[in-house]
Amino acid sequence: MRTLLPALLLTAAAGLAQAQDASLLAGAMRVDKDHSDSSFAVNVGYTQRLTPYFALSADYLNEGHPKLHHRDGLGAQVWLHTRVPERGWSFGAGAGPYYYFDTTTGNGSLSDYRNEHGWGELMSVDAIYHLHSHAYVEARLSHVHGITDRDTTQLMVGMGYELGTVPNWERKENADKGDETIMLLGGRSIVNSFKSEKATASGIEYRRTVNPNAEWSVILMNEGKVGVAERIGVSTQVWLLRPFTERTVLEMGLGAYGVRDQLDRTNAEAERVTRLTGLASIGMRYRINDTWRAQLTWNRVITDYHRDSDVFLLGAGVVF
Repeated sequence: MRTLLPALLLTAAAGLAQAQDASLLAGAMRVDKDHSDSSFAVNVGYTQRLTPYFALSADYLNEGHPKLHHRDGLGAQVWLHTRVPERGWSFGAGAGPYYYFDTTTGNGSLSDYRNEHGWGELMSVDAIYHLHSHAYVEARLSHVHGITDRDTTQLMVGMGYELGTVPNWERKENADKGDETIMLLGGRSIVNSFKSEKATASGIEYRRTVNPNAEWSVILMNEGKVGVAERIGVSTQVWLLRPFTERTVLEMGLGAYGVRDQLDRTNAEAERVTRLTGLASIGMRYRINDTWRAQLTWNRVITDYHRDSDVFLLGAGVVF
């Protein structure tokens, strides 16, 4: 249930939000226990301002590739900040839960990788210079805490944009209650290993709109063939929606994914088994017209048997 927290916080805030921001930051990361162990860091953030001094954010943080670790995660932060001027500086501090995905090793060999998951805390301070164009420049210092021997600190800079609020009539244009959509999807799957094996992925998705803020979906997805192993499955997800513009919607999905998989990925004759895994997704949808939609989605498959993957899907569909 804790994996629902970032999405639920933002959904609860949607009706109260004064403004919404999107930002992209990049910089450097270091492992606190070993300052010589450093790498890059990237943060993609979405923020809802609720009052002149209070905000909520959802963040995707990639902590880079330090020694024998490839770690990223999803976080939700509660922010206290100074009043945001039309032009000039504002400052803030945030903290909240962080769910991480770490590709590491079992015996020190890169071929013996493991996908570990767990909870930590994400804490940040930032300084933002706001421009007249609604764009801003941000510098952020973040710290990931509570992960045994692997706490990290990131210093990042980047740009953001103040998107403002979306009127209710525009929200309903993107998704009316009872709308049904069929999407054909294609893209790329990437195994969360140190080799990052890739394959061609495809899918067909059915969606039904519950209200302008929520949808439900079923998708048949083929993650393609990596070596001798090929994984295919069916997922069901609940999607929380937040329109950015009259035609563009941000989507966050969470659900279950039943897969048919091959545990021994080196033997073509190995037995195939059925497993139930988790699926977390972030996407963007564009309303081309009243009938057609375009969609881009990143899906993270969360397994308990060290077979996590990222599936990037692009497609188009019809509303009926």
